[in-house]
Amino acid sequence: MNLIILGPQGSGKGTQAELLAEKFGLKHISSGDLLRDEVKSGSEKGVLIGKVLANGELVPFETLTDLLEPAILKATSGFILDGTPRDIRQAEYLDYFLNEKHINIDKVILLDIPHEVSLERLSKRAAIEHRTDDTPEAINERLGIYENETLPVVANYRRQGKLLVIDGQPDIQTVFVDIVNKLPSSLRA
Repeated sequence: MNLIILGPQGSGKGTQAELLAEKFGLKHISSGDLLRDEVKSGSEKGVLIGKVLANGELVPFETLTDLLEPAILKATSGFILDGTPRDIRQAEYLDYFLNEKHINIDKVILLDIPHEVSLERLSKRAAIEHRTDDTPEAINERLGIYENETLPVVANYRRQGKLLVIDGQPDIQTVFVDIVNKLPSSLRA
């Protein structure tokens, strides 16, 4: 099973992706984790990525694909992709890449939460985790990018008949059970 999980920042994508990966034996591929790991490596590319992330901007997709493609190809028992695609160009490239490798996306899960809930959750996360990319300015920048660039991706997957819309506001376990119950039984077997 290959899944994509989408939603605004603070919707719980990473948490739900980890739970789904554990339940179904999938590889959790987080674009954010891939980028943060590259920053931690101290490489020249990592330093540049760190500057982009600190400003709340999107890393150029070409940079992300250098990290993402090998991770997808190593996930032989299936994956859940978290944090990508973020815009329609990325979605089209991802479709092309996966098609070339004969890899199918079974479902795209959208964790839907209002803008205010996103802001509240990210502010709490920033205080707890001390993430440099969770400043108020960076949060507002990323939410703006999500609303302008990622929502067309959601519409794209809706047209493809792959979209599962999940209310991301309840507690973690309730959201998880809702996702599992809405996945087609053929995928849950």
